[in-house]
Amino acid sequence: MTNSLKNRITILCVGLVLLTTVVSLFSFWWSTSKFQEEKVNQDISVAQSVYKQYLKSKESLLLTAAKVLTSDFGFKQAVATRDAGTISSVLFNHSQRINAELMLLIDLSGKLISANTSEDIYGHDLQPLMKELLSTSEQSSFVVLNNELYQVILLPVKAPRTVAYSLVGFKINNEVAAELKSLTGMDVSFIGSADNLVISSLVKRPTPFEPVNYFNTLTTSRFFGEYLVYRNRDIDLPSLLSHPIVILLSADLTQSYSDFEKLFFTLMILAILTMFVGVITSSLLANNLTTPLSQLAVIARQFAQGNYSFEFKGKKQSTEITTLVDAFNSMGNDINEREKQISFQARHDSLTGFYNRSAMLDVLGDELDATNEYTLVAIDIKGLRHINDKLGPRVGDDCLKAVASRISEFSDELGGFHARIGGDEFLTVFPATAAQELKSGIDGLMMQLQACYTIQKLKINLRFSAGIVQYPAQGITSDDLMRRVLIAVDSAASDHESIHYYQSGEDEAHLERLIMLDELKQAIIDDDGQLFMTYQPKLHMKTQKIDKVESLIRWQRKDGSWVNPELFIDLAEQSGLIVELTAWVVNTVVAQVANWQSKGIELQAAINVSAQDIAFSGFHSALVSTLEKHKVDPKLITIELTERDMIENEEKGIKALENLKAIGVKISLDDYGVGQTSLGRLKMLPIDELKLDKCFILKLDESQKDQFIVQSSITLGHQLGFSVVAEGVETLGSLELLKSMQCDHAQGYYLSRPLKAELLEEWLLDHYVSH
Repeated sequence: MTNSLKNRITILCVGLVLLTTVVSLFSFWWSTSKFQEEKVNQDISVAQSVYKQYLKSKESLLLTAAKVLTSDFGFKQAVATRDAGTISSVLFNHSQRINAELMLLIDLSGKLISANTSEDIYGHDLQPLMKELLSTSEQSSFVVLNNELYQVILLPVKAPRTVAYSLVGFKINNEVAAELKSLTGMDVSFIGSADNLVISSLVKRPTPFEPVNYFNTLTTSRFFGEYLVYRNRDIDLPSLLSHPIVILLSADLTQSYSDFEKLFFTLMILAILTMFVGVITSSLLANNLTTPLSQLAVIARQFAQGNYSFEFKGKKQSTEITTLVDAFNSMGNDINEREKQISFQARHDSLTGFYNRSAMLDVLGDELDATNEYTLVAIDIKGLRHINDKLGPRVGDDCLKAVASRISEFSDELGGFHARIGGDEFLTVFPATAAQELKSGIDGLMMQLQACYTIQKLKINLRFSAGIVQYPAQGITSDDLMRRVLIAVDSAASDHESIHYYQSGEDEAHLERLIMLDELKQAIIDDDGQLFMTYQPKLHMKTQKIDKVESLIRWQRKDGSWVNPELFIDLAEQSGLIVELTAWVVNTVVAQVANWQSKGIELQAAINVSAQDIAFSGFHSALVSTLEKHKVDPKLITIELTERDMIENEEKGIKALENLKAIGVKISLDDYGVGQTSLGRLKMLPIDELKLDKCFILKLDESQKDQFIVQSSITLGHQLGFSVVAEGVETLGSLELLKSMQCDHAQGYYLSRPLKAELLEEWLLDHYVSH
């Protein structure tokens, strides 16, 4: 869980503490190093000043002592007279008074006259020394005499002229160096470059001892590595040019290193403690923040499972967490309310408040008890679409609500329940015995529903079809009951019955139709020869030539059985598959016309289409595309549709037909005479041909009434500019009558049955040969 918020917060806090600690330690190291360096330099500078003051004081003492000596009258007289005993006594006594280790009397030529100690140790020719000292009158210098270092001063002895020189000096030895170290705390070394004279305050010296190399290279092993022990500075002393003398000041850094390390380790311990505290506090902070978040995550998962009641467990939280918890609580309540609303909407019809179809299936499974008998009534409102079209959808919705209200009035008192299972279909379920005893059963329900409705101040009479299924006699499972009651109401509607009771075997027939529909769909997709076209010739009555055919589809299933075209076309129309079926027919027929053209056979082919085809927006473009694909002239294609199709889709159908006529396709009105087309509507239709229904032609030579109807229809058609086709010609007498009535075309079994394309081609040869 390295990516958890708790770990991230802990890592962030610890990282910040660590970064702060590292920066602090680095800053401490840098500032301390700078401070130590500046302090050492300052200490060395102070020591240098102390040394200069110390040596200056010694110089002042030497100058005073020398002046006292050279001003003493007796001494000057003794020097002038060369009284050796007096000179020696004065020098000795005076040196004792001022603690001077060196007190010499030198003549003008540089020869030693007398000394406070043995004269033999200094040599007798001091002229070079005297000359250099005379150049620094009344100033001390550091000189080496007899391998000993002295701070000396040279003054003349005048009586009254200079008769000699007095050299007074203090010896510089290890004790002096130690005294200087005690004043400054630093080691001091007096170094003569010529003879490497060394006087040092260092107590423990290596053998051999080379101060410059020793103090500049000596290292000590510390925690962070090897470091130099001393910080050094050279100070030049006033001395002879031939014997320069320097002081080497050496500051011991060991204690500084030790102090630094102690302080550093102290800070490290504090840093570690800070880190430890940081880890604990950050962990507590992260835990305090993430624990409520974890609880909220648990709550969110409970929300996902549909549990919206929760209790947040935790101590006093921050304002933000409290706000978040409140937001979760509010969100849970809102989701719960919306879910209830959505759940209700998912199971109920929004317009009527009844159960919807899927919910009704669940209710049927839960509510029906096999020990009791129930009646299921599916109710279909006839003509509701026309109410919507003519009076508007609001009136249609009010009609649905009014019907739902009457269903509730009837069924609720019986302990029943109900659903809206389609756009204009309802299902109500109630105890059969109670309904019969209290409300006259199904008849009472239908009477209540068929009573006049007042909708928005309009008096409206609605017609109904009802399908009845009895539980448990005619079904137990909810799926079976729903399917069978819908089969019953569909049968009532198709048979124009008010009430249809479900009969055994109807379900199986329905399932067979569904299987047939699946096979039809697959047959269209596979195009494996199950579906094929036949063509029935049409005779031109004047020329006695065959110039037209009607395309008729046939279906032979894989098992060899034939399916009645009216049956599978009706199934296709009911299921919406008719559009795909018609597309197959159009492509097949146009391709056949193109094939005939390539053989020199010019036939105009009629294709039957349905109302759904005319209403389909892609029909026109698909037909144009197919004609272009096969390079067929549109005038060779005739679209046949029935009066029923035109009436149901009049406005839309007229527009679609006009578009078809615009590209050159012919339009024929099939089954004329048995529909409901008025003469007023007939003159508005954009058609080219009237096709008389075969019911008037089959016995035309035997029925005078049929002859009157056919003759008047042919005359009317010609007067309106239409050509007229008579189908169903089965006798020579009927054919002759049609010819005398000036009918344009005739088709029927007398001429030929519908034939496959190759058989039609053979028939055409025989027809023209026989004529």
